[in-house]
Amino acid sequence: MLKHFIAYCIIGLILMFATFHVANAQQNYCVGEEFILHAESYVSGELQWQYSFDNINWNDYLGATGFSCTLILEEDVYLRLKITDPECMPEYYTPTKHIELLPLPSDANAGEDQLNILGTTTVLAATTPAEGTGFWSISSGSGGNINDVYANNSVFSGNAGETYVLRWLVFTTHCGYNEDNVTISFTTAETFNCGEPLVDARDSQSYPTVLLGGKCWMAANLNIGTQLTGATNSTNNSQIEKYCYGDDNGNCDIYGGLYQWDETMAYSTTESTQGICPTGWHIPSDAEFKQLEISLGMTEAEADLNNIWRGTSQGVGTAMKEGGSSGLNIQLAGRKSSSFGFVGSAGYIWCSTEGIDYSSETFAMRRCWGTQAGVGRYDTFPKTYSFSVRCVKD
Repeated sequence: MLKHFIAYCIIGLILMFATFHVANAQQNYCVGEEFILHAESYVSGELQWQYSFDNINWNDYLGATGFSCTLILEEDVYLRLKITDPECMPEYYTPTKHIELLPLPSDANAGEDQLNILGTTTVLAATTPAEGTGFWSISSGSGGNINDVYANNSVFSGNAGETYVLRWLVFTTHCGYNEDNVTISFTTAETFNCGEPLVDARDSQSYPTVLLGGKCWMAANLNIGTQLTGATNSTNNSQIEKYCYGDDNGNCDIYGGLYQWDETMAYSTTESTQGICPTGWHIPSDAEFKQLEISLGMTEAEADLNNIWRGTSQGVGTAMKEGGSSGLNIQLAGRKSSSFGFVGSAGYIWCSTEGIDYSSETFAMRRCWGTQAGVGRYDTFPKTYSFSVRCVKD
């Protein structure tokens, strides 16, 4: 935007007079927008471009002593031109111009790709913009439908066997837009339908399954591997190693095994890796757990909170626990640590996501259930602790 400043000195009358106006003036200016200040009809005197944040205390723009001054503004500001000419009147100031800036739209984040979803619906997981309005559209793929195009966590439905690219556009009326895409594909399970038992070909154990939030989850804790006892740690020896609560093998039959994080991940650090899950299944990421929680009524704002219990008012934890309405049947299977041994009365499940608030080398994300009605999202226990494991269908 070109700001025109008119300054001239009527020397014969020993009078200096100056004004400025904005050519092609706009009513709205955006953060980061370039301003070119320009003095016109200049006769004589020294020029200095100035700024103020309160219209009281003024500062010089360093080096801005020419006819033009180019600025990129990041906050509201008052602008003026000081003209000093001993032949006229010293330190004459043009009338001020108050520039009020509008914020730019937030960065767009459409969420993680959701591939090979069982069924034909899923919950979208875009980030709510702090500035601007979000809007979904379908860039490619036929037969898709977005339930609410303005909701970041809208329900999306499509056709089995089809792949879709959805665009999440975050825009403001005057300051542009940002966009991000997410790829979603639906599939039909020719040999497995979610809700049917999953039979692990490695040991023929059977696990119930449940379709939640567009993904198929095991509805019981994984129980596979050789039992370790005492303070022995799992090792990367090509064998799956587990603990049974209280060093009692019978507890593994009831509650499933307890696994250290590295063992759970098969000594990988890649999110959503297969880990110790059956072929075609993987260790759920923190984002997949959040997607599940949101589908059960937790708000996105609560889902993003870390190292705290969330979803209490909606009873999300109650719905997820054994006997709850979701069918996920989370058991309070306890945990094991080398320092404190076995501790019961709560349930813990590993995420494949490393620590967020705490060191990713030492800590990893988990979910917790207890007597509360909510769900805990924490990364305060080290990877050497042993928790239950649930798997999610690829």
